[in-house]
Amino acid sequence: MIFCDTSYCDVSQYLDSLKSYEKKYAGKHEVKTDDLSLKLAYYVALSHYPELQQVHVKLRLKPLPTTMQAQPQWDFLLHTRKNRAYQIYVNINEGYTGITYKDLSFNSLVGWIGHEMAHITEYVEKDNRELVSFIASYVLDKNELRRTEHKADKLTIQHGLGTQLLEGVNFFHRNRKVKNSYREKNKKYYLSPEEIVADINQMCTQK
Repeated sequence: MIFCDTSYCDVSQYLDSLKSYEKKYAGKHEVKTDDLSLKLAYYVALSHYPELQQVHVKLRLKPLPTTMQAQPQWDFLLHTRKNRAYQIYVNINEGYTGITYKDLSFNSLVGWIGHEMAHITEYVEKDNRELVSFIASYVLDKNELRRTEHKADKLTIQHGLGTQLLEGVNFFHRNRKVKNSYREKNKKYYLSPEEIVADINQMCTQK
């Protein structure tokens, strides 16, 4: 049970805001989709990350073995940290996971995109050498993978998207479309619903 007031994101609340979002973030953020709901979810999540509003980020649709993925752009070694660009990829092939982003509610989309933005907040703090080392550890060390994903979940909660994250995680654990192998794998590396609720409540007491 969550013991404080929390927000809920309904797409109808933001329909009139799309043009202002696009104008505000033009030149820095590129959302490569015609899906209005996904576009709005991206911008709503971004509004919770003021530190990323001047960072170059592109959202693209792509077949993935996971629901979403954030990473530096492939040529990041050719750029300084300040001039780096990042990608958020969103899965469009349910054959890998059993679901795509279209199975998620708008509220959940905001939370899960917020989780990917939390990863980018880590990337922007590292120089190129540190980022290469970080990526290698993430890929090769399961303990580092778990630590990184737990931290991203916690950062998402700290940025005010805890209930959005929680809704998506509950959907993920309960929906029969999700492949069991994918569900069991994710349980190893991400916060459980109970841990998310505990972190949200801890933040409430600190306000």
